[in-house]
Amino acid sequence: MPNLANNSLAKNKKEQTQLAQVKVVSARLQAIWWLSAVIKDGRSVNDLLSVSNLTLDKQASGSHSKNDSPLARQSQNNSQLAFAKHILFGSLRYFHQIKAILEQLLDKPLKQKDTDIFCILISGIYQLKYLSVPDHAAISESVDLAKSVNKKWASGLINAVLRGYQRKNKEIGERLSKADTFLYSHPNWIINQLKMDWPNNYKKILTANNERAPMAIRINTNLTNKLSYQKLLEEQGINSQQHSIAKDALILDQPCDVYSLPGFTQGQSTVQDVAPQLVVELLDLKPGFKVLDGCAAPGGKTTHILQREPNTLLTSVEKSASRLERVTEVLSRFNMLDNSYKVKLLNVDFLDYQDWWNGEFFDRILIDVPCSASGVIRRNPDIKIHRKKTDMESLVKIQREILNSAWQMLKPGGKLVYATCSVFKVENEDQINQFFENNRAKLLDMPLEAHQELKDKSVTDFGYQIFPGQMQMDGFYFCGLEKLLSSSDQS
Repeated sequence: MPNLANNSLAKNKKEQTQLAQVKVVSARLQAIWWLSAVIKDGRSVNDLLSVSNLTLDKQASGSHSKNDSPLARQSQNNSQLAFAKHILFGSLRYFHQIKAILEQLLDKPLKQKDTDIFCILISGIYQLKYLSVPDHAAISESVDLAKSVNKKWASGLINAVLRGYQRKNKEIGERLSKADTFLYSHPNWIINQLKMDWPNNYKKILTANNERAPMAIRINTNLTNKLSYQKLLEEQGINSQQHSIAKDALILDQPCDVYSLPGFTQGQSTVQDVAPQLVVELLDLKPGFKVLDGCAAPGGKTTHILQREPNTLLTSVEKSASRLERVTEVLSRFNMLDNSYKVKLLNVDFLDYQDWWNGEFFDRILIDVPCSASGVIRRNPDIKIHRKKTDMESLVKIQREILNSAWQMLKPGGKLVYATCSVFKVENEDQINQFFENNRAKLLDMPLEAHQELKDKSVTDFGYQIFPGQMQMDGFYFCGLEKLLSSSDQS
């Protein structure tokens, strides 16, 4: 007589295996959907993930459309979403390296209309080279994706290329071993720029760019303190470390969903890298000061200014209406839109200051200017694909214009902080060096302890240049300037 219990268990196990396989394919398909949007459509990872989160919210409420992402339509399984993100970020981090490998394996480049097949190959080689998934699973699931994107004809190509990589990976590695693009997985122009700017540091910067960044949070000290908040985190099974120089920062041992942070929706904490948290120290805020936050989105520094000095008369400027909405949302979460805070939000172009500025000088100005974002590549690896060398001239020009415009609105004796998330000299110390040629200003130092730690590792005489990974921070530059009296003012 057959063992019905064993048969039932076997059937159950088979069904579970099939279901797991379907979910894995969906995670891989989601990753391909994202990757193709980045490469072909020029979408940013942050934009894609925020849209996908909205889609998942719709899925949770029981509604979705034909435009929803594949994973959201099928399941809200967090582990599968995490797997999809892992493939996406890994494929982007090592995109230039894997692209070089593919050029050795393909007889001819794929057409632009087949970007999805190109992305399947990129993600397939990433899994074979960097993930612990079995090779047969990485290959077979990648082959199946051809059907999912309605290109069954590509199944044989995908299978041949991935199996070819299995056989030839050592040979290909040796052949490409002297190519910087392969070794560091960055476009040549970024590698060359870093070599020129930082001949003694460029290898560390490039290596750090391909690593995962830690999750840093800023504690809202108006509502709690670091020790108390650390205990709340521990109760949630989240371990953290205090940062050595950033007063309000904690570094989590492991990243987590923001909504699992205690009191996140009530404004007790926010996600913000450590380096940008330091700029508030240079502002040297006092009660009643008129403060201008230029280029304010996404709102982290805006709320930090008000957190550190609630009696600030703050004007926050943002050119993009949608990005200004994000500032409003962050202020709302921190309960900083009520009458106890004096905040003015302006949806204007900073450079048109003569149209929106009322002529009253500001005591303090912060300008976190548009930049190459070369310091935050480890968080946004799509920068290596989207940013071009030809972008630099216009970025440097607008940075200079913003700095000069801000200077006009700063009162004599007032202080200005110039900041970028870049590691390129042309956007940072070169800007400040040129600024000194035409303006009377004094360099400002951080408070002694922070100044000493940063200057011990400093590579610039103008402000503070932080490299990615240094003291668990992103690549970042900031410089404080005090406006000295002109000769006419003194007379």
